[in-house]
Amino acid sequence: MHTGPNVTNDGLIFGYDTGYAVADNITPTRFYKGAPTTNPIYLQNAVAQNSYTTYSATSSGNWNANHPKAIRAYNAVGGEKSSYYNSGVGDAANTMHAVWELDTILNKPVVVMNDSDGEWKAKSFATGLGSWTSQGKGYGDTYTISWLQWVDNLSKNARAGLYTKNTGGSSGFHDGQATSAPSYNTKLRTWQRVYQTYTTANNRNLNDSLASIYMYGHYGPRAVVKVADVQWQWGSTPYPFVEGDVESRSNTDSLIDLKRTVDIDVSNMSFDSTSQPTFDGTDDILNTGLFSGRDSTDVFTIEAIVKSDTTSGSRMWVDATGNGSNQRLYCAHASTGSSTPLGIQGTGWSHSIPQDTNYHHYVITMNGSTAQLYDNSVAHSSKSYTSYTLSGQINVGGRSGYRWNGEIPVFKIYDKVLTTAEITQNYNAYKTRFNI
Repeated sequence: MHTGPNVTNDGLIFGYDTGYAVADNITPTRFYKGAPTTNPIYLQNAVAQNSYTTYSATSSGNWNANHPKAIRAYNAVGGEKSSYYNSGVGDAANTMHAVWELDTILNKPVVVMNDSDGEWKAKSFATGLGSWTSQGKGYGDTYTISWLQWVDNLSKNARAGLYTKNTGGSSGFHDGQATSAPSYNTKLRTWQRVYQTYTTANNRNLNDSLASIYMYGHYGPRAVVKVADVQWQWGSTPYPFVEGDVESRSNTDSLIDLKRTVDIDVSNMSFDSTSQPTFDGTDDILNTGLFSGRDSTDVFTIEAIVKSDTTSGSRMWVDATGNGSNQRLYCAHASTGSSTPLGIQGTGWSHSIPQDTNYHHYVITMNGSTAQLYDNSVAHSSKSYTSYTLSGQINVGGRSGYRWNGEIPVFKIYDKVLTTAEITQNYNAYKTRFNI
């Protein structure tokens, strides 16, 4: 198993890699699934089947000729989602409609709206949320609709909106429709995840239960728009899609251990505007659950990519309590001018690496008696220990009073001492990605 190009995996026992920084920060790696969230419309999406049968809404007119690739589609629990035939629209049997077709890229049914005639066509998603009052929400609260989208004209999108009632009893898109830049593709004929954030309008009837997503394919220009994997969520952050046949992504479904030996609990984590896990400097921490009780007969290596968002205050990116005097192991950026702006606690660790807000590749090796710190593959300083024992687990993000403020997109633990050649190899694999 590889965790990245030319990255050593020998001895790896724990780790995560969020997949960032990457050019397209909407697409995470398979080890980062997105912040905990619930998608109440997950059963409105179609999933892949072993085989497919054709779908015909009517034998009248040119419907079958106009939709030769239409298939029957089913959700994660086997419910059929095939029909979106708008029989009440004009000469319905002879116009183009939203239908499910098998997409060979996603390898599952997707909604296709071929707008060659400009006739009304739509795909709806009932949210089942009930009234905003029942959800404890009110005017000014935000929600986000996100979806995968494919177009053959970059001026075309699905024009998503939430169909609701206002205080006068009229139904409509009172919170607006998807017309902002994030709801449009930036690449032709390419599946991209897009989104629109909406603010609950002051004329909405907060006690009415009507709340259905509608997507349209008939707004100009004439072009084809395809839609898949639609998600609805509270707030203004477009979280990555909740994949699979479940409605919710839990705290332990978000950040996946590279070795898949422990569940990483992100309940004590914050998330930034791209829904990436972040450390806010107050109370964010990840408990690895590993290494409690390790002693000087054990060896290990800690490796991480870290970036501070501040140049003030003492901030630890890793911490582990040790038994006996002077046995705590940590690594931190300290306040500018401090005798230990970066280091592992202990006498003799007086360093002068300036505090900054750049990405760093840090490695701490422990051979049982000596901890050695590497900054961007360069041996920086060391600390000798006697009868070393870890009484507490290794924690990502420091400890109370010294919480990390910034990013730790990669964190790994090995049950061996990485060689200088392996450290350099890993650094070279990461330095371009993080512009180190």
